[in-house]
Amino acid sequence: MARGHYDRLIRHFYIKGSGTLNRLLLNIFFLFLFVHAFAQEKHSEASLFKSTTPRQFVAEEYNPVDVIHYDVSLVLDFMTKEIRGVADIDIALTDTSAESFYLHLQNLDVSAATINGGDISFLRQADKIYFQGHKPDSTFRLSIQYSGTPANDGFGGFFFQNEYVYTIGEGLNSCPPSMLRYWMPSHDVPNDKATLDLHLTVPGDLQAFSNGLLISILDNGDGTKTFTWQENHPIATYLVAIAVGPYATFSIPYTSVAGRSLPLEFYVFPEHLETAREDWKNITQMMDFFERHYAPYPFDRYSMAEAANRGAMEHQTMTTYSSQLVTGDHRYDYIVAHELAHHWWGDLVTLGDWKDIWLNEGFATYSEALYFQSLNGDKFMQTYMDRLAEIYFREVSRRGHFAIYDPEYLWGGTIYQKGAWVLHMLRWTVGDDAFWRILKSYAERYAYDNAVTTDFIAVAEEESGRDLDWFFEQWIYQPGYPDIDVSWNRQRTMSGKFAVNIEIEQKQWDKFQFTVPLEILIITDEEPVLDTLVSAQQTSSFSVELDSRPISIEIDPNNWLLKQYDIIAGPHPPGVTPTDFYLAQNYPNPFAPGETSNILYYVARLNSPHPVSIKVYNILGREIRTLVDKSLQGGYYNTKWDGKDDAGRVVPAGVYIYRLQSDSKVIERKLVLIDK
Repeated sequence: MARGHYDRLIRHFYIKGSGTLNRLLLNIFFLFLFVHAFAQEKHSEASLFKSTTPRQFVAEEYNPVDVIHYDVSLVLDFMTKEIRGVADIDIALTDTSAESFYLHLQNLDVSAATINGGDISFLRQADKIYFQGHKPDSTFRLSIQYSGTPANDGFGGFFFQNEYVYTIGEGLNSCPPSMLRYWMPSHDVPNDKATLDLHLTVPGDLQAFSNGLLISILDNGDGTKTFTWQENHPIATYLVAIAVGPYATFSIPYTSVAGRSLPLEFYVFPEHLETAREDWKNITQMMDFFERHYAPYPFDRYSMAEAANRGAMEHQTMTTYSSQLVTGDHRYDYIVAHELAHHWWGDLVTLGDWKDIWLNEGFATYSEALYFQSLNGDKFMQTYMDRLAEIYFREVSRRGHFAIYDPEYLWGGTIYQKGAWVLHMLRWTVGDDAFWRILKSYAERYAYDNAVTTDFIAVAEEESGRDLDWFFEQWIYQPGYPDIDVSWNRQRTMSGKFAVNIEIEQKQWDKFQFTVPLEILIITDEEPVLDTLVSAQQTSSFSVELDSRPISIEIDPNNWLLKQYDIIAGPHPPGVTPTDFYLAQNYPNPFAPGETSNILYYVARLNSPHPVSIKVYNILGREIRTLVDKSLQGGYYNTKWDGKDDAGRVVPAGVYIYRLQSDSKVIERKLVLIDK
């Protein structure tokens, strides 16, 4: 769910121009990210959930029910805000010796029930209807007549909103979060998928949308119409939805990678028609990316229905999308991508248990990052993953550490952002080729079915040919992340080379030690050297021999590891003490656009961390580019300039000034940018 999904965590301000995201818009984008995700916590699944109470799941009581098909007729009364329904449910008993079974139904009244046309007694308790005293065949049709005022939990459930009606299948304030029980009798658990026929009778001037394909529209001759929708692919109960109202509609043509014409349909408030056209026009390229990397789109239609809710929800074939997110400037493209990605991760392959929620949310969140990487490149991906990490760290500071599997809280950074990071780290661990094989095989093997975490692990091990127990044990079943202190020094060897001695200490909140491959980039007088060191103990020491003099080190330069770190010790530049700030001459200097020049600097250890900025100015003193603007611990650092300004434009050749500034120090040096 997003938005629901992302707090799902509002993370992205994306504007599609020439295929790049310029630096200025990137800054605005991340400003929106933090304002929404942390201050308001709105518009995304995780953020929209206001409760601070951890979720403790109680196992569903035994129920020998496997629903095969739902055929439900529903009349919506806009005057009384009530519904009347008849649910014909085809059921197979998984245990014919069982003396009773039940279905879920919340708040609504049941007036009659039959099995294969014969009356059956029933008992209501809380949100369940128990049926007993009758020995049905192993497969039978249960018919239930019901009515009343449907309810919701503030986020999920059934909503009358003036002349509109919408439903949301996940309730962020309920445990378990399954919401179909609020308006339809059902075996409302994620691992009982069934096909669906839904007949919606509504006022004749309204339109009614649901899952699957529209089969017919019947004019009843009494001022109402009945819309019949049919979903022939198995659907989990929390993915069943309706949207009713005086919608304006539009469509976008799309041909699937499988060669079939796929309807892309959109239902919006009339006043938002043109705004929605702009916001959602990139769905075809999102669809193409996911089809090529995961599997051909698995359903007969994709649609989005606007609603007066908070967030978005990936109902199968029909995403419900908040009117608050329809802005016309693409700032919520990440939510659009997130919800679409759920049609593979959540709708095609559905979590087998709410304890495995990361298989939905972590996968959809990482899908956002993968899609934007395909548009904007690796550097953007690294920045994107940084922001996801920061969201997760913020949640840890508020909620504490808990494992991804069977989480204390379903809708926050541990599931969405850390879940995405697990896939990112798995990708690095097994390599790109194996990673894409894993996703394709996982989608194929569990298509239209359910999967749990151990199923995904088995696919990952099979496709990679590697034992990954160590990886998933620490990242899925254990809480936390590595918090690393790095110390390093250099010395001449007897052979005239240089030895770089590196010590890595894991300082995380618990005694549990991670096994983490950690890339270290060593900047030297000549070519930089990239090495991978494996930290598997509280303290690990390494030595790397180099031909050229090491100047500085960078930790995880390609951003493959979820971690926090400090460089707590290193060699000082000549004549520099631990209490000094220092700014080195950039190298190479001069340099040309298309190249990058390194800028090394030292931050005083005394009273650290310090607010530090490094900015580039032209000779008239006009600020051109901000390279660094953050609070830093004392130590040696390296940043780079690529000859571009904050808007991503190449600046003219000439002399520029770069300035290191803190609360107590300003140091300036000159550099030269030349034409190619």
